[in-house]
Amino acid sequence: MLGLLVAVHVMANVVWIGAIASVGWLVRRASDASLAESERKTLAQAAYQLLYKRAAVPAFAVSFLAAIARVGVDPKSYFSQHWFHGKLLFGLVVIALHHVIGAKAKKADSGSRQGLESSAILTGALLAAAFLAIVFAVMKSSLVP
Repeated sequence: MLGLLVAVHVMANVVWIGAIASVGWLVRRASDASLAESERKTLAQAAYQLLYKRAAVPAFAVSFLAAIARVGVDPKSYFSQHWFHGKLLFGLVVIALHHVIGAKAKKADSGSRQGLESSAILTGALLAAAFLAIVFAVMKSSLVP
């Protein structure tokens, strides 16, 4: 059962990170002044309505619930392992960036273009934080003194 929770968590992460990164890239593209208004609106709608609301948010919810369930089985074990602190930190950074990118997508979908250019930088930061969370999870035995 515990292995199944890990598998669900990992699969949800794959979908979540792919979807939210795509949202960030589409929002950045939607901020391009050289695009026609109809193209901008189509990109913004795809980013927020399709990818964010229908893929990124549900995948995040599944990932989060699977992680809570897994840690809830034996919290003392997880919180006493040093690698988990790094994974948790970068996981929380990814969650925060997910919400910021989602807010930018919502703003783009409502027709605003203000501040959308930074979504590419935020997406890069999200991918870097996700990578570091993966490093802590995969290389846990190498990271313990």
